Amino acid sequence: MLRYTLVEHENLANFVVAVAIPPKLEARARQHMGVIFDDYAKADTAANEINDWACLQNEDGEPLYPNRVAHLTGFSSKCRVDGRRLYIPTTTPATAIKEN
Repeated sequence: MLRYTLVEHENLANFVVAVAIPPKLEARARQHMGVIFDDYAKADTAANEINDWACLQNEDGEPLYPNRVAHLTGFSSKCRVDGRRLYIPTTTPATAIKEN
């Protein structure tokens, strides 16, 4: 069964995108706290919502770098899918706060 995860966008800095994850990398992605989806539509919707929310927090500019002003997640330097860093949720919109 093909599953999906979120990774950094290939061309757009600080955006995320849904991608298929090879079965051999799924366990590693879970180990590094990545999220796994059974359905591409759900993964794509999650990526869009994260990107939209991050843009709004930056007053409709590009999403800020992860773990900076109110961005929801970080990218893993230890787990890559197709050469792109795994996207790791660290908080939610409800608990995110802006750094001073």
